[in-house]
Amino acid sequence: MKKALLPILILTSPLWSAPNNKTSETNLPKVTTLIPQLLPRNPITKPPPGAVQKQLEAFFSGVQAGKVDESFKALVANNPALSDPAAVPEFVGNIRKGLEVFGPLQGQELYDNRNVGSRVLYITYISFHPKKPLRWQFVYYSPVGTDWKLLNLRFDDTIEQSLI
Repeated sequence: MKKALLPILILTSPLWSAPNNKTSETNLPKVTTLIPQLLPRNPITKPPPGAVQKQLEAFFSGVQAGKVDESFKALVANNPALSDPAAVPEFVGNIRKGLEVFGPLQGQELYDNRNVGSRVLYITYISFHPKKPLRWQFVYYSPVGTDWKLLNLRFDDTIEQSLI
């Protein structure tokens, strides 16, 4: 059975490592620096704070409408480290490749919303596609006196492996 593993897309500058030259059967670069994380057995499905929820809904709506570039840029706009003009095309390209491999976004749902202390959120969404669901993980941080800002985004197609 052929497996099509998407690269894990990480948007934090210190953690981002360029994919190696090896490719999977889907011709997508493999990122081998991360171990797939397990999905929590007891997910917390309370909605994230209003501003974060609005931002994520706008992102997924834009992706579903085929506006990947604009949606991604809007998502990372409040974090200069993630919105570096030199890096955006690669990140957007990886999202587009995922949509090409698994089909267009047909919807998404919040799977888990975890507080890590009082100022960090670790949010997992599952998106639905004709061939296979994808897992999206977002990390938000709220510095003292400011709004929530996206620190990290990753997505992959390892849902069934992460349930084991």
